[in-house]
Amino acid sequence: MDLVNSVEAGKLTINELIDALAKDKNYSASKWDLRYREFTTLLQQTSTFIEPKTDDLVKRLWYERDNGIASIRQGVPSLAEYQQNLPLLRELTERVSQQPNELTYQYVGSALQQAKGTGQLKRMYWSLRNRVFAAFSPENYTSTVDENAFNKAAEFLNLHFHLGLVLTGNWLQKNYVLKQAIHAQSPNTDPYYVNMAIWHLYGLLRERDNEQKQEKVSSITLSASSELTEIKILSHSPTNVIYFGPPGTGKTFTLQQKMKEYTSHVVPADRNAWLDSRLDSLNWMQVITLVMLDLDKRAKVRQIIEHTWYQRKALLNGRNGNLSNTAWAALQAYTIPESTTVDYKNRREPAVFNKTDNSEWLLVDSQLEQVEDLVALYTELKRGPKSAESIQRFAVVTFHQSYGYEEFIEGIRARSDESGSISYPIEPGIFMRLCQRANADPAHRYAIFIDEINRGNISKIFGELISLIEVDKRAGMSNAMSLQLSYSGDHFSVPANVDIIGAMNTADRSLALMDTALRRRFDFVEMMPDLSLLSGAKVKGIELESLLEKLNSRIEALYDREHTLGHAFFMPVKNALDAGDEETAFKQLKIAFQKKIIPLLQEYFFDDWNKIRLVLADNQKQDDSLQFVIEKTDDLDTLFGNNHALRRNDQQSTAYELEAFEQEIWNVPQAYRAIYQPQQAVLDEQAVNHG
Repeated sequence: MDLVNSVEAGKLTINELIDALAKDKNYSASKWDLRYREFTTLLQQTSTFIEPKTDDLVKRLWYERDNGIASIRQGVPSLAEYQQNLPLLRELTERVSQQPNELTYQYVGSALQQAKGTGQLKRMYWSLRNRVFAAFSPENYTSTVDENAFNKAAEFLNLHFHLGLVLTGNWLQKNYVLKQAIHAQSPNTDPYYVNMAIWHLYGLLRERDNEQKQEKVSSITLSASSELTEIKILSHSPTNVIYFGPPGTGKTFTLQQKMKEYTSHVVPADRNAWLDSRLDSLNWMQVITLVMLDLDKRAKVRQIIEHTWYQRKALLNGRNGNLSNTAWAALQAYTIPESTTVDYKNRREPAVFNKTDNSEWLLVDSQLEQVEDLVALYTELKRGPKSAESIQRFAVVTFHQSYGYEEFIEGIRARSDESGSISYPIEPGIFMRLCQRANADPAHRYAIFIDEINRGNISKIFGELISLIEVDKRAGMSNAMSLQLSYSGDHFSVPANVDIIGAMNTADRSLALMDTALRRRFDFVEMMPDLSLLSGAKVKGIELESLLEKLNSRIEALYDREHTLGHAFFMPVKNALDAGDEETAFKQLKIAFQKKIIPLLQEYFFDDWNKIRLVLADNQKQDDSLQFVIEKTDDLDTLFGNNHALRRNDQQSTAYELEAFEQEIWNVPQAYRAIYQPQQAVLDEQAVNHG
């Protein structure tokens, strides 16, 4: 954001902006820079793209989602579309390689529209066309292939660097005039760095726009250790997002990667956040014990409540009043039974406190063995954070059918002590505790990660908070709201620096069945099988990409796209191939089928083995030895003898048998290849028989 502000203030030249982004994003050592240059060099060294021998490059241009030029997550054709249109794509690639100009650009657009009109293509792939031109001419066209994204960055550069451009026409025309203008002002700048910088500039502008949506909130002050500490509230528009898709598409992996954004190494300014992470789960008795240890085991109540740790716990709990009463209640409840100065009936364990006649509280040395964990924590708090220690500003939870409001927000919990006494305190749930931490640390973003969000009863879990989690209803936002909680009666609002990030498996529950109130409050990001991640991976002649594509095409025809198979099932196979171990790769493929794919197909089709045979193409394999599910037909006369009265038009009884996992069929590569090439399997068998 500082770069955007510097440009707007006229402090940077265009060359300095590109250099700053290159340094900030480490272009020289980045994987993007390496793949970008490698691919464009390969294209420039290839004389023709008409021959099948260059189909790997054509596929990388027109099919792979992330090919080193630009990533197009949802805007490329399916494998079946690509294969059907391969002759056309060869011809278009050849034209672009010879003349990547405006005339060819129009020709390619018309050819794609004609293919869509005849049904060869399901949709128009505008960004894909742009990416092909960007690949063949990085000097003239940027890698920002989404036209809206390019327009945003180009208009910013045109305005603030006084380029004097008229940015009209199509994507190709606007790219050309912008690149020429940048070259005129900065002729020695690497064209690849220019292209990468334009994309990163767009990212900064988008981030700035999101932040401007949030109402500016003034800084707040806290009192801790009798000192005033000023904290700036984070300027960040909160995120509510759910990643959804079939099993094995990387949803949980995506959550794990996102967690890194909410993890940081401790710096001096983060000491309070580090302290909060230790105090968050403690009750008042435990915090007071730590405070007493720090005060040489003797203190008045006033000294206790003024201590930094007590103040931080109060801040975490959203408390700013009755702190003395809270301390007195905890001290009396955990006083040793033999005390003569405390008259309190409902005492609890561990009993570690006592009081003198002049109202000075003591931490009883002989009782410290009951709180050894707190003594160890006290040592850690006094030592402070280690230099490489990290702060995790997030919480993780998995929803299930019995998960409820009490675990997520707040609820009454039964607690018993060693004497058998039972109490029923109101305790905060995991989301409430995270919000308390976020309130106490407004300068940083926090997140709750919810896996399997669709498996819980949303109305039951969120309760009244379903209204408060909306982005504009957060504390400090334009339409901020607060509500009274059901159990404690406290007024509560969700902080603006708390993001809610979920994942859901559409095979468990369709998106259409999701709670409507939840759907309105979240952005949904679809994660479908990414076959391009398996492109080129082949184990013992089995093409993983074609195998998964054919399995999913059949599942989609028999069921729906929400029950397809994710690429993650085959990633261990690809990883073993990348490591050069084909035997392990084939073993992983066998494991994927036996432990993942077959059980999932049984679940999808409710043990309808005929449909499972159709998915595996066993019905198309003439050689029984290549079939995973064998169809057995028995004559009713054989089963029941004569006069059974069951025959209807020579009716027969059909049974299905899944080959045992220890059978040799699971070790035959040809059985897997026949899933996507059943006819080729017949030809191969004939060739063997007549060899």
